[in-house]
Amino acid sequence: MRIALAQINPTIGDLTGNLEKILSFWEKAREVGAELVVFPELSLCGYPPRDLLTRREFLRAVQRALEKLVASIRRPGIIVGYPEENPGPGRALFNALAVIEEGRILFRYRKRLLPYYDVFDEPRYFEPGTAAGTFTWRGKRLAVTICEDLWNHPGYVPRLYPEDPLAGLSGVEAVINLAASPFHLGKGLLRRALMAYNAARLGVPVLEINQVGGHDHLIFDGQSLAVSPEGELLALARDFEEDLVWCDLETGEGVVHPVAERYTESLLKALVLGVRDFFRRVGAQGALVGLSGGIDSSVTAAVAVQALGAERVLGVLLPSPYNSPESEEDALALAHNLGLRTLKIPIGGVLSSMKETLSQALGAEIAGVVEENLQARIRGNLLMALSNHFPGYLLLNTGNKSEIALGYCTLYGDTCGALSVLGDLTKDLVYELALEINRQKAVIPERVLRKPPSAELRPGQRDEDDIPPYWLVNNVVRAYVEEGLSPEEIVARGFPERVVREVLARLRRAEFKRWQLPPTLRVSPRAFGYGWRYPIAHRFPLEAPDGS
Repeated sequence: MRIALAQINPTIGDLTGNLEKILSFWEKAREVGAELVVFPELSLCGYPPRDLLTRREFLRAVQRALEKLVASIRRPGIIVGYPEENPGPGRALFNALAVIEEGRILFRYRKRLLPYYDVFDEPRYFEPGTAAGTFTWRGKRLAVTICEDLWNHPGYVPRLYPEDPLAGLSGVEAVINLAASPFHLGKGLLRRALMAYNAARLGVPVLEINQVGGHDHLIFDGQSLAVSPEGELLALARDFEEDLVWCDLETGEGVVHPVAERYTESLLKALVLGVRDFFRRVGAQGALVGLSGGIDSSVTAAVAVQALGAERVLGVLLPSPYNSPESEEDALALAHNLGLRTLKIPIGGVLSSMKETLSQALGAEIAGVVEENLQARIRGNLLMALSNHFPGYLLLNTGNKSEIALGYCTLYGDTCGALSVLGDLTKDLVYELALEINRQKAVIPERVLRKPPSAELRPGQRDEDDIPPYWLVNNVVRAYVEEGLSPEEIVARGFPERVVREVLARLRRAEFKRWQLPPTLRVSPRAFGYGWRYPIAHRFPLEAPDGS
């Protein structure tokens, strides 16, 4: 039996477009001789639909789309994910799949394990299913599951569920998993290892079809696969793009496509896809990037050009009296290498005027952090004004995770933007990404890679005059935010207690800023934003090594 994995990039809520895409991939699968075509979790409506699931008109539209799909399918059959209304007690919906052929739904299955950690909140909408997902197809007994149903194993999820949908499963010849599994660095290898584990413990091939595409802050990498009980890779779809692969359960033959080998290559592909899909889905025409001549804005601009094309990106230089000539030279060199249009708007006059206005009102000289933040907010205002001026152009935020953790950013200044590209990358990852961008040719000027980071908001300023060294900040942030270690455990790793206290104290004080940041493309196991839900006003002392 030849089973095709149709790795598609659905758009949330575009039921007509998703239906057309499903039918198009169904036709392609028929051409390669597939007897069954499998689509991702909730592929009919796109994942995650979130509170669209609370709208009656949305659910009615989903039902109409499902009816059209059922009426269109002859042979081969398909398995498709969709939200199914719950006629009984409990939450209003099931996260379901349907097996369809010859104009009929032959079998339905409802997801049993509903994730409720990190970026997931499925119990808000769905009632868990209770029945096993086994059915007979062309004389073979197959089992179907949906995403989390196969991730119930120590080391793969934060906590175990009280049940295992695969426990006691016997007499089946393959397990098929419909997934919408978001990307983070290392997720492809983790997914492959988990599927190999499940195939070995069940003694049958496991096939997982994963969604691909950027959906707000989430990025889905695809890499759909089939694995034998011996751990052999039978099929593998490309990463970060739509694809169709197949495997044959009798012969073990299949299609294996290449995927990124370096984690920095995966990171670049992920961010490019995230930016491209965000702009495509919201209907934006182009992007604005404030070019400072520093590493963050340089990398952001390079990602934007790969995602959208140089003709759709405008670089804006906003020099103040404190910017060095070298910074402008570096920004212009980057723009030349990328083929960017640029616009230069000096802010010295506006800064002087605002300082004078404030000075007259307060009867005091304006200096220090007030003057520094004025510059950032002037730039933010001008960039947003340009976004208004150029129809359909959105501002990309250039801040990184290390700065965001410390609150080393200015509200309504460098925090402005429609999308944060680097907000889940610690500062060291930004540099590694820059080297990946320069791998084929020099795009980011060498001097940008070498000079000490600086906001250039006062004479001779360097970031590490104001904050601990970035190499320490990066490691403390990763340990606390991504690994969930306590302050005491971080100190035990050999990091100075004074630095750990300072970083975590700054992190706590900056929570109100993070609540107001743009959506951030998620590439780590724990990103600020939707998956980070700490209260702003609390008194638990995060910075104390012993938690007291």
